[in-house]
Amino acid sequence: MQQAGQQKNKYLYLLSDISDVVSSALADKDILDSVLWEMGNAIDLDACWIQKFNASTNSLVLVVQHGLPESLIKELESVQVGMDAIGRVALDRKTIYCNDVSNDPNYNWDAAAKAGFFSLIASPVISSGKLVGLIGGLSTKSNFFTLNENKLMSAVGSCVSDVCGRACLDHGEAEVAKQQDEITHTHLFLSALSHELKTPLTAIIASTGLLIEELEKKQESTLLRIAQNISRSATSLQNRLSELINLSKNKDETFGINKKEFDFSRLAAEVADQVLSLVKQKKQTLNLDVTPYIKIHADDQRIEQVLLNLLSNAIKFTPEGGQIFLKAYKDEKRLVVNVQDTGPGIPNEEKKKLFVPYYHPSTDRSGIPGLGLGLAISKQIVELHGGAIWVQSDVGNGSTFSFSLPLSEK
Repeated sequence: MQQAGQQKNKYLYLLSDISDVVSSALADKDILDSVLWEMGNAIDLDACWIQKFNASTNSLVLVVQHGLPESLIKELESVQVGMDAIGRVALDRKTIYCNDVSNDPNYNWDAAAKAGFFSLIASPVISSGKLVGLIGGLSTKSNFFTLNENKLMSAVGSCVSDVCGRACLDHGEAEVAKQQDEITHTHLFLSALSHELKTPLTAIIASTGLLIEELEKKQESTLLRIAQNISRSATSLQNRLSELINLSKNKDETFGINKKEFDFSRLAAEVADQVLSLVKQKKQTLNLDVTPYIKIHADDQRIEQVLLNLLSNAIKFTPEGGQIFLKAYKDEKRLVVNVQDTGPGIPNEEKKKLFVPYYHPSTDRSGIPGLGLGLAISKQIVELHGGAIWVQSDVGNGSTFSFSLPLSEK
C-alpha cells in the first residue's frame, strides 16, 4: 500500500515537472528531449522515443530518443501508420502496453526482441482529435508495465500534444501558438499548484509555530533548532510559491529583491544547519570556513536560496563518505563564497550550459530528480545583486561553484 502511494506521488511529480518543461521557452525539440529524459527516469525505461506525424507521407518520423540501439533508430526513423507494432498503435489511437514483444499477437515486434527488449509501452499523441505523434518506451524486463504506466504514458502524451502539433503549422503560426500555449500552461499549472500547496503549507507553518512555543518552554535546544529550521523553510517555500503565481500573471517580470544589511556568516551557519541532516544521511562531512561577521547589503532570503541550492547540489552529487566545503571571505570590496564538492566533476563542454534553464549535465543521468532550474535562478539572483557566479571543475576531481557579492559600504 505504501509502495503504491510512493509510486503515485512519483508520477504526480513527473507530470508537474513535464508541465513546467512544456510551458518553458525552449525550442520544441529541446522540450521533447527534456520530457523524454524526465519520463525515462520516472518509469525506469531502458529506451524511449518521440515521433511526430507527417500527414503528407502518413508516417511517424523520429524526433528524439534515449537509449535506442542503432537497429531500432533506423527502424523508427520513419514508420508508416498501420504497419508493424508502432504503426499499429498510431492507427488504433489507443495507449498500449505489451510485456512480451516476441509473442504478442497484436503488437509483435521482432526487431525489439532481437535487441534484448521484452516490454513495450506506447501512446499516440492526439491534438484536437488529430494524430500528431507517438511516444514510446521499452524495457529489458519482462512483465514490466502495468495499467499505472499505461495511464501515465497517456497523460504524458496529452502534455506534449501541443508541441507535436506545432510541426503541422508554418513557422509564424507555430511561434504564435507556442507563446499562447506557454501562457495557458503556466497559468493553469501555477493556479493548480497554489491550490494544492497553500492549505498544507499553512498547516505546517501554524503547527510548527505551536511546536516552537512548547520547545521554548521546555528549553529543548536541539529540537527547538530543528523546528525553527522547518518553520523557516516552510515560510520561504510559501513566499516562493506566492512569487511564482505573481510571475505567471506577468511573464515579463523578474525576481524582486528586498535589500537590507545583515551578517552573511550567521546566514551561512543557519543554512549549513538546515542541510546537516542530508549530509548525515549520506555519511558526508560538511566543512565550514567562513570569516566571522561579514556585513553585506542584500536580500537575505534570496542569498539563502542561492546557498541552499549550491549546497543541495553538492550533497546530491557527492558520493557517500565524501566531503563538502563551504568557504566565505572578504576580497577587497566583495564577498566571495565557494561551495566545493568531491563529486564526479563536470566536462569542459558542459560548464557554459550549467546556468541555462532546464539543462541536465551528463552527471545527472543517474535518476536524480530535478528540472535544472536551480542554477539558472541562482545566477539571476546573484546578478540582480550586482554579483557574479561561476564554476571550476575537472572530471574526476569534483566541482567548486562560487559567487561574489558587493560588501556593505562602511
